[in-house]
Amino acid sequence: MIAAPDNNSLKQSSAQNSERPIIFHVENELYRRFLETHLKNQGRGFQFIDRPALAEAISQMSEGILILQSDNDEYGLIEIAARLKRLFLDKLRIVLLSADHSISIHADGVVDAFIQYPVSVSELLEVADSRNEVSRRVLLIDDSRLVHSTIVGPLREAGYEVFQAYDGAEGVEMAREVKPRLIICDVEMPRLNGFEACAAIRNLPEIGETYIIMSSSLGSAADQQRGFEAGVDEYITKPVIIEELIDRLDRALRQPNAGRENILILEKDESLARNIIKALIKHGFRPHHATSIKAGLRTLSRINCDLAIAEIEPQDGSIIDMLNGLKALSADRRPDAIILAAHESHADSRMVMNAGALGVISKPFSADKMLAMIERSLADRRAQRERAQLQRYVSKASIRMALEKSVMSGDTAAARADRKTATILFSDIVNFTARCERNTPRQVVEQVNTLFDVMTRVIMESDGDIDKFMGDACMAFWLEDGSHSSCKKSLDAMLKMRQALKEMNETSALLAADPIGIRIGINTGEVILCDIGAAEARVDLTIIGDSVNVASRFESAAKQYGVDNLISEATLAPFYSRYASRIIDRVRVKGKLEALSCYELFNFADHITTTEKELIEIFDAGFLAYTEGRFEKALKLFKESDRLEAVQLEGANNPSRLYMRRCHKLTLEPPENWDGVWHLTDK
Repeated sequence: MIAAPDNNSLKQSSAQNSERPIIFHVENELYRRFLETHLKNQGRGFQFIDRPALAEAISQMSEGILILQSDNDEYGLIEIAARLKRLFLDKLRIVLLSADHSISIHADGVVDAFIQYPVSVSELLEVADSRNEVSRRVLLIDDSRLVHSTIVGPLREAGYEVFQAYDGAEGVEMAREVKPRLIICDVEMPRLNGFEACAAIRNLPEIGETYIIMSSSLGSAADQQRGFEAGVDEYITKPVIIEELIDRLDRALRQPNAGRENILILEKDESLARNIIKALIKHGFRPHHATSIKAGLRTLSRINCDLAIAEIEPQDGSIIDMLNGLKALSADRRPDAIILAAHESHADSRMVMNAGALGVISKPFSADKMLAMIERSLADRRAQRERAQLQRYVSKASIRMALEKSVMSGDTAAARADRKTATILFSDIVNFTARCERNTPRQVVEQVNTLFDVMTRVIMESDGDIDKFMGDACMAFWLEDGSHSSCKKSLDAMLKMRQALKEMNETSALLAADPIGIRIGINTGEVILCDIGAAEARVDLTIIGDSVNVASRFESAAKQYGVDNLISEATLAPFYSRYASRIIDRVRVKGKLEALSCYELFNFADHITTTEKELIEIFDAGFLAYTEGRFEKALKLFKESDRLEAVQLEGANNPSRLYMRRCHKLTLEPPENWDGVWHLTDK
């Protein structure tokens, strides 16, 4: 779990950014990792906490945002949200994340926003940060000043921010300007009537989610049908009962439409387009309408849409032009396409499918059939995005193995646990606390993100898996295939990291005056591999076990010796000749009886300097004398090697000076039964 700031730092960060601190309870490990990595770019105060600590953490904040996600107990989270809302009222904004949009029905009226994940961090923060006063923005369009004087006051008393327009044309312009969440619109008005105004508003892509209530003295079925064709969501007849109107507005605000996908409707038939738009809005999607291929492609250049719905034009080939236009878009902006056909034609279906369409729906078609195909398409795209996020941190080999075990077998999580041999790497930033004191929070965040980008690239290029980021620390691993490949790949990756870090410090203006350093511990051994998956291919990997703990202890112990890495003998032994290294110590770590040898890796064997080669030879001779109990001889050799030591990460400290101090002490107080093994402390 990420090392999060304390509550005071959270409040300070919030004050600096005029944004409320965020508490996350996210059970999906992959998505949590994704959030942890990318939230650092935002400079926000945030915490990731477990469920039992929710109430305590929230109670210590003056106000904040709570984002909830569960893989197994979404209804339990909804109950928790209801209790927290009763306790903290408007001080707490609650956002529910779920891969299943149907859960939003049960969250209606309990949470402040529902988001279908995976969703980008920027969009998540946008929804999370949206204040109540913005979400309660209402536009009243009516030419009657009596209506304005009757309605506006009670709406404002009910907590709504009310904007006023006195004819249809003014209403359209004001809707474009203020982007209201709700619109109340009359029918009979000058310049543009209500039907015309609503139709024009529905063509404004930036406010496609706006909920429109039409209020009119025209109450016939034909008038109501005309209103719905214009894109209104509700139709009520005058005179309006204020209490009923406010109840309708409150209910509309709770519509769980945040976070669903953008969908482009490419349709010349305005009536058909409005019906499709209305159905999409009811299901929480964000529709955008265009009447031509040119206009549609222009919309796609501004808005990322996941899906395009277009009607086939018989005999003119325009649908092929549209599909080719989609292919020309970059992969990250290219939507899937569903084609509406005037009649069932196998030839037309084959034509558009060959051109890249996802599916074809023939008329007459039902809204349910269309929505079912939409949901299937978007579910596939969400799974693809989730796998893409996974591949940022997990190697292809591990993904394949996990999918085979979890998705294909259908085993439980316990059954999927397996024993493997792996090489584990822990890294940490040197003197991170002091760095935070010397630099601004923004500089620290930029430095850490830059470093993690470098490390992620190197690890993934070497077929490694990033298990987790923990504050300024990183844990990665390589699964063994029987040829000691995990050892070689991890050591090569470490050297590449060090070189990339050197280049980053040399070239980055931000880091030039304050170079960043890392400390690394590597160990190879047996681990328990835990993979978690589901039919939706949500797969996560982690490893646990004693070998993992040793790697962590080596990373921490490197500071004592004044080196930037400590490598276990199990990792280095298969490739002694490939690398230049020196033994640092034989240690007994807490909880283990056998002694472990650890080494410092310099470089590839053919890349070291003459000085480094001489240092290794003298230090190794000194260490041999030390382990044999010849402390005076060892002291002379370590004094000689000290002359050749490079300036290490912790200033004056280096392995030779550490052993000089040990030899002095051991000469004065010779130990009994000396075996040359040092007991590694926790510090």
